[in-house]
Amino acid sequence: MKTLHVFDDIQHVYSEFVENKKYPKLESLNNRGKTRSFFNQYFEMIEGWHYTEQIVIRFNQQYFSLDTGSAPDFMDREKYMMWLREQLS
Repeated sequence: MKTLHVFDDIQHVYSEFVENKKYPKLESLNNRGKTRSFFNQYFEMIEGWHYTEQIVIRFNQQYFSLDTGSAPDFMDREKYMMWLREQLS
């Protein structure tokens, strides 16, 4: 797992994740599934709310609670990154 320190790191791994050919089933996941899969791969996720839209991730030595129900379409890079930047500030 890469250590992500700045938001640019997140943008880089997002692109890597979306373009990764090892995950051809990405398009078969719903928005929440894509988001959870992405965070699970690149962040320390604090589980506990498996069946809700709330997830807690660790980024840059801090914990953030994200409401993935308010997330825009995961595949819309510009809107998704804007939403995520707001969540992490």
